[in-house]
Parts: sequence; structure tokens; C-alpha cells
Amino acid sequence: MGILIAIASILIMPVLAWKKQAVGTAIGSNALVADSKETLTCAFLSVALLIGLGANYLFGFWQADPLVGIVIVIFLFREGYEGWTEAGETDDDDGDD
Repeated sequence: MGILIAIASILIMPVLAWKKQAVGTAIGSNALVADSKETLTCAFLSVALLIGLGANYLFGFWQADPLVGIVIVIFLFREGYEGWTEAGETDDDDGDD
């Protein structure tokens, strides 16, 4: 089941990301444009998941699944850290020089 869900995600998520990007741009929604990037990230993570599950299923390489899990955790940590640091940045253009 996990392999099928990963394949479906790889096929559907890029199309959904593209549509979110188009609608977000058309209506001027930065939140929807940002969400489109999150959706595309989901597709990339599904590729990693498929590699791990596929290597386990096809070759019995059970270590692939936890190794891919570690890659996903590192990626998510990096993305979370970037989001945290960007959220901490303030725009102090209030004219007080």
C-alpha cells in the first residue's frame, strides 16, 4: 500500500502544486504560492519514500527504508530551521533612522 500511495503522490502532487501556484499568483495570495512549494516538496519526499520502500520490497534491502527516513528527517529539519530563521527576520522600514 505504501508503494502505491507514494506513486500516486508522485503523480498528483506536482500537478496540484502547479495549480496552486497559478491560482495563488492570479489572486495575489503569497500563502497559496508558499503552499504550492510545500506541495511540490511532498512530491520530492514521496520519491525518497518510494526508493526506500522499493529497495526493501524488490531487493530485501530493509536498511534502505530507515536510511531514507534519516534523509527525510534531515531535509525536514533543514526546512524547519530555514522557516524559523526567516520568521525571526523583521522588516524595520518604519522610517526611524
